[in-house]
Amino acid sequence: MTYRLKRSDKSTEAALRRIAIEEIDAALTELDDPGIELHEKVHGLRKRAKKLRGLIRLVRPAFPAYARENGAIRDAARRLSGLRDREGMVETFDKLAAGGRLSGFEPVRAHLVATRDRAAAKAHVEEDLAAFRLDMLALRERARSWALYGDGFRPMRRGLQRTFDRARKGRAAAAEAPEVAVIHDWRKRVKYHWYHTRLLRPIERAPLGRRAKKVAELSELLGDHHDLAVLDTHLAATPDLPGGTETRDALRARIAARQADLADAAQTLGARLFASPAKDLGRSWKRWWKSWHRD
Repeated sequence: MTYRLKRSDKSTEAALRRIAIEEIDAALTELDDPGIELHEKVHGLRKRAKKLRGLIRLVRPAFPAYARENGAIRDAARRLSGLRDREGMVETFDKLAAGGRLSGFEPVRAHLVATRDRAAAKAHVEEDLAAFRLDMLALRERARSWALYGDGFRPMRRGLQRTFDRARKGRAAAAEAPEVAVIHDWRKRVKYHWYHTRLLRPIERAPLGRRAKKVAELSELLGDHHDLAVLDTHLAATPDLPGGTETRDALRARIAARQADLADAAQTLGARLFASPAKDLGRSWKRWWKSWHRD
């Protein structure tokens, strides 16, 4: 595991630089690997970008270059979003079908596959990958001289607590108004907290390992909800969908039912994970940090 703090890091600033460069190098290796299928490659590269954004968000209040670098990573990943969304719709359809909720919708899947393949065949895909590579190389060069205000746990504590608090408030907002945009925003906050838990896991392996697993489960539930929303939007906006209006309405009804189940499960799990105030979490994790370094 490379996406984590190490006792051998000379400072929090050194850890930030090391982890960022390791993730960038891993992205470049995947990008240049001809053995990785295109859709899998794009998915992997976008995950690397999200991990990088999670990393700098942990130290956001103490990282003067945050706005510039967050924007740069976001824009680099955005180049690949169209292709990933089309592949994601096929995966989402298959996941929905695997749950026994679909029968007789094979022409719709064929339509989704054809839409994905047309996007992959366009010349700009290779151009976008090349541009992503240049973005990562430039980011790597800048990461070598990233600077933080302060050292130890302090540069991380405010970012950790802020992200946790936003995830906590996001759960409450989604419970009050379980709309697609609100649940998607909650999902983003949960994802960042998952990254922070993974980064800090070495300071207290057992409880943070368990927490990382549960937060990952929550992120998966919310991610499935979002993927279904993307598929539903595509179906609603496709006038020539195989099967016509009747097929579209039947499939969208199944999507809505599954989203309701996912939202309920996410609320049950999220209520346990985000029960305590952010300051309580900050105090506990600071104690673990001190003990980790003392040992």
